[in-house]
Amino acid sequence: MPALISLPTSLPPLPNHPRRSFRPPKPKKPNNQAFKNTPHRKQKHKFFLNNDNWPLLLQTSIGSQDIRLSEAIHGFLTKSCYRNNVFRGNNLVTMYVKFNRLDDAQQVFDEMFERNTITWTSLINGYSLVNDVESVVRMTHCMHESEEELNEHTLSVILRAVENPNEIIWGEQIHGFAIKSGFFENVFVGTSLMSMYSRSGRLDDAERLFHELTEIDVRCLNLMISEYANAGCGEKALWVFLELLHSGLEPSEYTFSSVISAGNGTLGLEEGRQLHGLAIKHGLVIKTSVGNAIITMYGRHGLVKDSESMFREMGEWNLVSWTALLSVYVKNGHGHRAFVGFSEMVKRGIKLDSNCLSCVLYGCSECKNLDLGLQIHGLAIKLHMVSCVNVGTALIDLYAKCEKVQSANLFLNSLPVTNTASFNAILTGFTKIEGEGDEDALHLFNRLRLDRLRPDSVTFSHLLSLSADQACLLRGASLHAYAIKAGFEGDLTVSNSVITMYAKCGRIRDAERMFFDMKEHDSVSWNAIISARSIHGQGTEAVSLFEEMASEGFLPDKITILSVLQACSYSGLWNYGFSLFREMELKYGITPILEHFSCMVDLLGKAGRLSEAMDLMNKSPFSDSPLLWRTLVHACKVRGDLNFGKMASKRLLDLEPKEAGSYMLVSNVYAGEGLFDEASKVRTIMNDLNMYKEAGCSWIEIDNKTHKFVASNKNHPENRDIYAKLDQLRLEMENMDGDRTNLIWEPA
Repeated sequence: MPALISLPTSLPPLPNHPRRSFRPPKPKKPNNQAFKNTPHRKQKHKFFLNNDNWPLLLQTSIGSQDIRLSEAIHGFLTKSCYRNNVFRGNNLVTMYVKFNRLDDAQQVFDEMFERNTITWTSLINGYSLVNDVESVVRMTHCMHESEEELNEHTLSVILRAVENPNEIIWGEQIHGFAIKSGFFENVFVGTSLMSMYSRSGRLDDAERLFHELTEIDVRCLNLMISEYANAGCGEKALWVFLELLHSGLEPSEYTFSSVISAGNGTLGLEEGRQLHGLAIKHGLVIKTSVGNAIITMYGRHGLVKDSESMFREMGEWNLVSWTALLSVYVKNGHGHRAFVGFSEMVKRGIKLDSNCLSCVLYGCSECKNLDLGLQIHGLAIKLHMVSCVNVGTALIDLYAKCEKVQSANLFLNSLPVTNTASFNAILTGFTKIEGEGDEDALHLFNRLRLDRLRPDSVTFSHLLSLSADQACLLRGASLHAYAIKAGFEGDLTVSNSVITMYAKCGRIRDAERMFFDMKEHDSVSWNAIISARSIHGQGTEAVSLFEEMASEGFLPDKITILSVLQACSYSGLWNYGFSLFREMELKYGITPILEHFSCMVDLLGKAGRLSEAMDLMNKSPFSDSPLLWRTLVHACKVRGDLNFGKMASKRLLDLEPKEAGSYMLVSNVYAGEGLFDEASKVRTIMNDLNMYKEAGCSWIEIDNKTHKFVASNKNHPENRDIYAKLDQLRLEMENMDGDRTNLIWEPA
């Protein structure tokens, strides 16, 4: 892609684009000072209507929205027999259209003895503005039957009425008429056709029309940039922008705001910076809409300081500017800054809207700040915005993420209008509650379907995650089938969730089949299948997939490295794990986090390198982390090293003097080495401190029925048969003749 800054006039022709002529923008008409100074409010008028001043007074009435003055003018023109005068009748039709009184406009139209193209177009425009497609079609048909000429403006007005795929047939008929009437090469009609196809979800047809036009102006190019941006086609939007510059046309603030927003992040930071520079060069960076787009662009790339700098440099701010900055804070984990910015907005008396309130509420959700969220909820009620769908969804998300699922559900029931996002917000809350909410989530899903709302990829992702966490294979497989039926078979988010679901339900082959059947992968796909191999003890296969991922051009992230390290620890691939840990920062630019160090302690400990594990812990930024010391104690237990075990146990209990799980782990270390007195002392300390470890729990699904088992609990109806089978397996293991192979550490 050519650099934007170095754009001379020698830019080569774009591929597959015919040579075009470009229509310069029309000069703006001078404003009428008489209209400009007219106050936009109802007032008493002292005037005498005559044949000279009624047009000016008519414009005044429209500008000030004074319907009484307009009706007086209508009365005057009725006495003057407007029915025989096309000019007067057209003005009255236009006047009533401006006041959205289409019945009156239709009556004036019907009473006119003579009409022209302007008369018909004005009334059709009125019906188009209120999305009355049937009336637009009816009037167009009557106009054609009366052999009145349909000009480029008429066709544009008709096409504007087509808003959704169900009405596309009318647009296609107008398209055919435009070709037959010779308007196909008209840039005004062509742009309207492109807009119509884009609104109806047929961007390919709009794109084809764009390439076929031989004459193009700024309005046409801006439309295509905007449509590409909305569709996430950032590179295509950029190419159209380059074509605009190459043609010598002057980009507008709408051009820059559209292209900077293009692709929702598919364009890189470098392109964004160059666009910022070009906006400065063309003197448009001071425009509020351009500044807002730049703030959002830097925020997408995590450059909060650059967003703040752009915000400060703007000459003036509007509500969108403030909301854009708050959104940058929220999406980049700076919720407290968003709250400070919101307080400043309130102090300045800026009028809030539902988008701003929902943005702040999402900040409360991310920070788990329920107290502030409740205050914003109260403010939304005061401003009568609590029933807005986006505010309602944000409130549901807040209560769900703060584990107030019942409150979220009650609020959902109170909303007058719901959408799929509202249901997804509660599903997010269910996924946060370990071991609970599974049945409620399914009831909610059934309610979504009964409300005739279409589940989206987020819905299936949440439900599949719940099935994975509960190891409900039958339910997960059913959801997989339903997702395919709903048309989400090729959706990356759903497919990635399916891989994880099958892996956690013990179906590694199904997880592999899902991965290899996918037409495309992203980093999450690779992470899911590598993690699946890892949790199933297939370390060699996980490492092989990791290397294949790198060869495919996907850069690993923190989760990828963690999955591979876990696989190495489970499978004894200590050399590879140690080498990967040493090069993860140098080769991949990934700074190790606590979980990476925990994996390495486990890996070194199981290899018998306990002293190296302790040295690694002491040199890490997390030397006082109970997780690391707990991992080392467990490794000492596995290796049977009592000396290191005692040392690590003492340190762990110093760090977590009130954690029952740590005492149980230390007690098991002593008991494993036959030091039952020491183990008993640890248990006594636990009793003295009145600490109890929550009993472990496991479950398995058989024939769509979940069997739950709790440690030391023998209440299962088939308890006797289960323990008999366990005794049989224990005897078989003791009688096995195979020698246990000792895994030996080999220096890297």
